[in-house]
Amino acid sequence: MRKADLYIRVSTDEQADKGYSQRDQEDRLRKYCEIKGIPVRDVYIEDHSAKSFKRPEWQKYLSNLRKTKNNKAGSIILFTKWDRFSRNAGDAYQMINQLRKHGVEPVAIEQPLDLTIPENKIMLAFYLASPEVENDRRALNVFHGMRRAKKEGRYMGTAPLGYVNKITEGKKKFIAPHDFEAPLLKWAFEQIVSNNFNTEQIWKMVREKANGKGRFSKNNFRVAVRNPLYCGKIFIPPYKEEKGYFVKGQHEPLISEKTFADVQDILDGRKRVVKPKIVAMDNLPLRGFIKCPNPNCNRMLTGSASKGKMGNYYYYYHCTSSCGVRFKAETANEAFLKQLRYMSPKEGMVDVFIEAFIKDFNNKTKAQNTERANIIGEIDALNKRYQNALLKNADGEMADDDFQEVKKLTKGKIEVLERRLNDLAVVGTEIKDLVASTLKKVANIDRRYENGDIEEKRLIVSSMFPDFLEFDGTQHRTPRLNSVIALIYQNNSKLQSKKNGTSLSFLDLSQEVTPERLELSTH
Repeated sequence: MRKADLYIRVSTDEQADKGYSQRDQEDRLRKYCEIKGIPVRDVYIEDHSAKSFKRPEWQKYLSNLRKTKNNKAGSIILFTKWDRFSRNAGDAYQMINQLRKHGVEPVAIEQPLDLTIPENKIMLAFYLASPEVENDRRALNVFHGMRRAKKEGRYMGTAPLGYVNKITEGKKKFIAPHDFEAPLLKWAFEQIVSNNFNTEQIWKMVREKANGKGRFSKNNFRVAVRNPLYCGKIFIPPYKEEKGYFVKGQHEPLISEKTFADVQDILDGRKRVVKPKIVAMDNLPLRGFIKCPNPNCNRMLTGSASKGKMGNYYYYYHCTSSCGVRFKAETANEAFLKQLRYMSPKEGMVDVFIEAFIKDFNNKTKAQNTERANIIGEIDALNKRYQNALLKNADGEMADDDFQEVKKLTKGKIEVLERRLNDLAVVGTEIKDLVASTLKKVANIDRRYENGDIEEKRLIVSSMFPDFLEFDGTQHRTPRLNSVIALIYQNNSKLQSKKNGTSLSFLDLSQEVTPERLELSTH
């Protein structure tokens, strides 16, 4: 007598549907067996999709079939409908043939078919294809819905690093800056633009600042610094004849488009300035900034610690070549700080600089403001051109192909002009306060360096000395200072020389000419 195995399947998205529940299917299958007088052998229950037969319980059933030696009487595998068996017509036919080799007949109790009758295969094809078509249609509707939402500037899916998913009162989903991750990621973008550390080091510093919190894995970080989402843009991928393009997102950007463009230029090597890429220990803030004084060696000095006999550590700046140059880190650090104190602006110099800067800034920004006005005028003209083309297309006076071409050209030009506009700073009334606060930091540069952490110390050194330092065991020298620092130092030195007779004539050179060498002397 033939025995029946019951196969019950329900996918995750069908759990809430009572008509598909596991208990309901089992009750109907057992009643069918009871009425037909068919004994039940095994019951297989699972919650996997029917897109393929790679399902745990189904594979277990096939394994049991192979182990059955005596199945001459045959058996049947019962399920409620054919979509419980499979939702892929091609796979279903192959599986039916495989079951027949084992003497098993598949039966859908609510869609019974005698498969020995050839015409019934047409109905079987309908039963199998119908759910597959339904799945494809549902997937296509979801795809078009998500694409339409992206075109409206809405980000779809789980919020990326730096953002969090939220829902408005009207049940609309959106992403907002994450209270903890967003500031750290914004800081990382700024560090890449400053170009003082490489991307790997910046990621490590972010991880250290995060202290184990947030989603700052290496992969997440690398994807983030390349993602235009953070400057407010969402990419619409190409589909059929429609090309891929960017739209303005509805979410709050973390950085400006200019910052993002600068970051991409640096990462791609188009805007890479050669600077030290060394993470230094607290006792070695000048590591990677000092050039080996040996004329036959052009390497930058590295630094390391040496353990003494008493267990104490002593730090040195040294060359990695065979030239053997080595300086005590304590001596070099103290000399640098002493010279930095000497360079700090004297009282009153900050006010003089602010006044001079504002006067020069106002003169130079006249042309800049004129350029901004011209660019805004060009953008307005292009927008009007696009609006006119849109109206003509709607009235049937312009073909769709011509309209798409006009749209592509105008949008492209507008995007270029907007980038130029972002590069031009807006002259505001707060500029004096901004300059004053910045120059006050310069006025206290020695205290900031002395009390700052290793990161701030290296930022100060790299910003003041764009080339390198040379140390002769007593004092530091440099071929070139930052132009602003050099100007402050020059005027500061003049005041100092009038006070104590110090001669620093080499600093009287014009700032348009780069001096061969500046000796940061304290004598």
